[in-house]
Amino acid sequence: MRKLWLIAAMVALWSSLILPASADDLSGSWFGPWYRGMTSGTMTLHIDSNGGGMIQMTNLDGFPEDEVVLSKVKKGDRRFKFSASGEGAGVFAASTQLSGDGEVLEGKGEYDGFPIEFRLKRR
Repeated sequence: MRKLWLIAAMVALWSSLILPASADDLSGSWFGPWYRGMTSGTMTLHIDSNGGGMIQMTNLDGFPEDEVVLSKVKKGDRRFKFSASGEGAGVFAASTQLSGDGEVLEGKGEYDGFPIEFRLKRR
């Protein structure tokens, strides 16, 4: 009985090490473009397995170039909602949806009253 338990534990360990993460798993680093009207830049979104994370955006007026901690995080089935504070009173609030194949994280958000769309791929 002890050998059977040991074998089962070893199989579980090896499976977790060699099998890829589920396509529904949102954790990891995501990178891609964001768009706001005629303005665009790049976004890097890090999502921790516990649902926390960081965001970094380039070329967005009033939003820091450095990484910003995510707040008001809600992680659901293939969905991820979050906010991130910009400079001053500005807050970037966004909602994402994981594509059917799990390769793309599409999202819409708002910053300073302007809509922002983004399309990120896992890094």
